[in-house]
Amino acid sequence: MVSSAIHNINIKVFHCSISFKAFYKEKIYEILRETAIFYAKNLKSEKADKHIEYIIKRKISSDVVAKFGLGASLSFNELPIYLKGKGYTYEEMTEAGVVDSKDGRFYDSLGGRLIIPLINQFNQVVAFAGRLLEKSDFAKYKNTRETPVFTKGQNLFNINNVKKLKNEKGLESLIIVEGQMDAISLYTAGFTIVVSSMGTALTKNHIQLLKKLLMQ
Repeated sequence: MVSSAIHNINIKVFHCSISFKAFYKEKIYEILRETAIFYAKNLKSEKADKHIEYIIKRKISSDVVAKFGLGASLSFNELPIYLKGKGYTYEEMTEAGVVDSKDGRFYDSLGGRLIIPLINQFNQVVAFAGRLLEKSDFAKYKNTRETPVFTKGQNLFNINNVKKLKNEKGLESLIIVEGQMDAISLYTAGFTIVVSSMGTALTKNHIQLLKKLLMQ
């Protein structure tokens, strides 16, 4: 009787742990979704001239901008204020990878950059890439750091759109490139069955994901 009771307690604790993890991840997905909306609205504002100028320079159409949900970070301060107003804590923002801190000050981890959301095969925003618009000593491209919902080696950019195309028309082949802007440029040129890594070499997880996509 005692051992049976203990067994049942362990099961309840286990299920509670799973439920908490699921809730925790869902909170992160919510923050990422809100962040994507915030960036997209910024791009449509009158303050995103440099971002629009870069988009025009790359000959990216408004349809493609909308397709990939491109956005703009206009400063280092606005995103944390916006998310705080939505009821999220700085700890939650940090866990989602969209905010960093220094000397007690929280700031947009991709401040000032053109924003490219990374959407997984289930149409969930899991991370962002940011492209610098001016010459700087900082890296030209910066990705969201790894989080509970994002691992570089397990995600492919544009897989959500490719999966939709497959469901509509079937899929016999894929184009694989290194970076998100490479994929967007090819998509703009009409090569829509393109995916990219997050600027890294292909991993075993990437290959398994590609095989699954092609063979299903």
